Amino acid sequence: MSNQMPTVEQILEMMAKKLGGKENIPEAIVYAKDVAPDIVQQIAMSSKQSVNDENSPFDPKTANLIYLAAALAMKDEECIKATLNAALTFGTTKEELLYVVKIVRHAANNGIIGAATPIFKALAENK
Repeated sequence: MSNQMPTVEQILEMMAKKLGGKENIPEAIVYAKDVAPDIVQQIAMSSKQSVNDENSPFDPKTANLIYLAAALAMKDEECIKATLNAALTFGTTKEELLYVVKIVRHAANNGIIGAATPIFKALAENK
């Protein structure tokens, strides 16, 4: 994409290519294109400045896997589906996908331990 804002149709074409087909574009985007095209354009610009940034220290596949991990952590099903389709387009393996799930699960479980600090502290102080 150049400095000129792409049209919504161009954005959808780019998304379809990245996600492995028009059928893989999230429903929210499909509906928003007609009722809130500015939101679709904002999403595209945000993507260009993060996951698809040409200056990213991460290769596109790795950036996408980080995005997939965040989507899993947020439990955002539409985002998970779209990002999974992109991962498959990038040639992500079964093992890589399973490790993303394992890492996110580990982080989620450890988050509970961290959140329980007041409980552990109270128990430790009241032995």
